[in-house]
Amino acid sequence: MKAAILAAGRGERLWPLAEKNPKHLLPIGGEPLLQRTVRGLVQSGVREMVVVVQFEAEKIKGFFGDGQLLGCNIRYVKQKKLGGTADAVRTCENELRGEDRFLIVYGDNYYDQKAINKFVKSSDSQDLQMGAAEVKDPSRFGTLEVKRGSIVSIREKVSSGNVGVVNAGIYVLDSSIFSAIRKTRKSKRGEFELTDSLSLLMSEGRRVRTIPFGKGEWVGISYPWDLLEANRSALDSDEEVRDGETEPGVHLKGSVSLAKGSHVKSGSYIEGPVYVGEGAVVGPNAYLRPGTSLGKGAKVGAGCEVKNSIVMDEAKIPHLCYIGDSVLGGDVSLGAGTITANLKFNDSNVVSRVKGKLVDSGQRKLGAILGDGVKTGINVSIFPGVKIGADAWIGPGAIVRADVPSRARAR
Repeated sequence: MKAAILAAGRGERLWPLAEKNPKHLLPIGGEPLLQRTVRGLVQSGVREMVVVVQFEAEKIKGFFGDGQLLGCNIRYVKQKKLGGTADAVRTCENELRGEDRFLIVYGDNYYDQKAINKFVKSSDSQDLQMGAAEVKDPSRFGTLEVKRGSIVSIREKVSSGNVGVVNAGIYVLDSSIFSAIRKTRKSKRGEFELTDSLSLLMSEGRRVRTIPFGKGEWVGISYPWDLLEANRSALDSDEEVRDGETEPGVHLKGSVSLAKGSHVKSGSYIEGPVYVGEGAVVGPNAYLRPGTSLGKGAKVGAGCEVKNSIVMDEAKIPHLCYIGDSVLGGDVSLGAGTITANLKFNDSNVVSRVKGKLVDSGQRKLGAILGDGVKTGINVSIFPGVKIGADAWIGPGAIVRADVPSRARAR
């Protein structure tokens, strides 16, 4: 069976993290999101893949090449313009021609290995299939009405409200989808939606079965804080690796993975699940709390505390810093004493501005989101939910209450 992975989108709602790089290469548990999906498909027996690209296409091609290093064969097709999921699937019609059945996978979601295995093993059914998951806020996804395991209706981007069953962005389809796509009209959002194409097939009598995913098996990633949920799910499911070095006096509790070349200095305390990447340095006397992952070459210095955060490649957190429930892009450099506040006085959910509008993150605790190359001076304090654009500099002693544009110089 072939798989087509949709990886063309820009990820504007993930600003500033996807400003310089495709969102599909953002790290989860120390590994790029799309690589996890490809590796998961390979482990479930899928060896032939086509990846639909557009934004920063060369970076994705350069990262994966022909796929041989991951044990598969990858071909690429380019979506001429971002016209929606149905248009992306149409783009790879020639690559999937001749296949009785094939997988379609959204490249910007997190899928646990168990979820992928469950989906591939059930693909011998003659019915079309769609992954489904229950979420607290269904407004970001296509909401499904399901009866006895089959989809009755699909509604795109409903208003927020009660818990709902949503489209998890992975399908088993056949060639009938292409004729349905040609009949599909633009949605209210001005895009050609794959769910609209499936609704056309359902109106013609085709059955679409759901494959339900449990908690931690799937995370839909739309906003920066979704990465933290996916990161924790990945850390919970990954096998522990201890290839790094620890000095005397280091205490490791729970599942703590130390990649090759990592080094934990004396007096440091690490509570898993935690991942410390290749060449990363921790301590001395640092505290890493559950849900933290450090990228390649990252550094957490003396007297620092990092909790439930993603720290990307080559990011530096020197002495006496606190980083909580935050995401730090690559090559970030923090001044001593930098603090990310992650809890509001009134204990309400943290709100964050996305594309000019305030969005309820649904998170009681959420820190800062820093793009690649951000630098802070000493004793900088950053309010909950604040985002700082790539290559911005924040001067010493600043209190950052609102988002900072990319390349800004703030005092």
